[in-house]
Amino acid sequence: MNIAALFPEFEYGHAQLNKFVEAAGYFTILLKSGEIIHFSPERPEEFRQWLHIHNIADIKTAN
Repeated sequence: MNIAALFPEFEYGHAQLNKFVEAAGYFTILLKSGEIIHFSPERPEEFRQWLHIHNIADIKTAN
């Protein structure tokens, strides 16, 4: 379990993230600043877990 503020290979801290959506290991992320970024990690399952640990909302499942 990776509870670090930063995920390896990803330049943004969890506090900067608002929501995300993922398709086939490719993440589209809305930052709190309003900017939209894209990230394709080597280990998508670990990145997804890291997002969930830090309570970053998955647009597909958010109310």
